[in-house]
Amino acid sequence: MLSKINNFISGITVIIIFWGLFWLLNGLDKFYNGVNSPNLESFSTSSVLVSPNDRNTVLYELHPTEPIGWFGVNRDAKMIGYFNRLGLSSDIAIFSLYFIACIEILVGLGFLYDIITKERKYALVRFMFKISMVIFFGFSIFDILCGDRTELWEHGTFLLLATIHYIYILFAVPGKEFDTLRDKLYSNIKPSS
Repeated sequence: MLSKINNFISGITVIIIFWGLFWLLNGLDKFYNGVNSPNLESFSTSSVLVSPNDRNTVLYELHPTEPIGWFGVNRDAKMIGYFNRLGLSSDIAIFSLYFIACIEILVGLGFLYDIITKERKYALVRFMFKISMVIFFGFSIFDILCGDRTELWEHGTFLLLATIHYIYILFAVPGKEFDTLRDKLYSNIKPSS
């Protein structure tokens, strides 16, 4: 039974589904902003102000706000903040955010097209990986400009992962691109005499 399951689900299929859902959900994330709401649960109290006369009397409690919603982050506010640091208007920030979101959704659908139609258009999958690498490269440059080292680390990691998956699929599913690469690699090797 394990053998049948192993043959039914290939590693390449899992990778393609991962990237399809990654980009689709990442793109939708930008359209569904979370809303910050105060967390008034007793366990969330971060600090208190006590009465100077009676230290057992709590006058005020400070509670954090937490994002509520499907995705939990307000991308509009985050992007406006980034663009503000660069001296660019909020209109440009919002346009850029939703433009990138549309590209991400299209890339996700490009990956999932291969799975849904079962046509195995690996040329399309390879192209989607190249677009993914370009997007992560662009995100990394933007992170450097905005000084967000955490996002830079994240986008750099995903750039590396996309590159590794691209190479894996390139060698696992040979095609014209693979043949050209192989011929270039082997043409530099001189036969031993």
